[in-house]
Amino acid sequence: MTEADFWVRLEFRVCGEFAGQTDRALRRFWCDGFVPREYHLEGPEPRIAGRAWIVQGQRPREWAFVLFLPRAFDSVEVIDWAALLPPEDVTNWLALDVAGERLQIEPAAAVPDGA
Repeated sequence: MTEADFWVRLEFRVCGEFAGQTDRALRRFWCDGFVPREYHLEGPEPRIAGRAWIVQGQRPREWAFVLFLPRAFDSVEVIDWAALLPPEDVTNWLALDVAGERLQIEPAAAVPDGA
């Protein structure tokens, strides 16, 4: 999977996570894309930060996002993008701050649905 493929697939995966929320208000949210801007691949907290287009009903808004990486990487080219995509049968990897318009994505925090 290429990096470009990853961001598109993550967009759809986030939409699925919104749809499965127990809070009905959050089910009206969906993701319309990611724009990664900052790659912090080394150090104690490797991550990618940027902007995500989040739509509530018909209102698109530009939210901040952080994708926490499971470990440091020497370069973007060596990242296993497929391994970062949360499977369909897990949850707890997406944290929302609706008031602050921020997403935190941490694939390593995923747990099986219903756990």
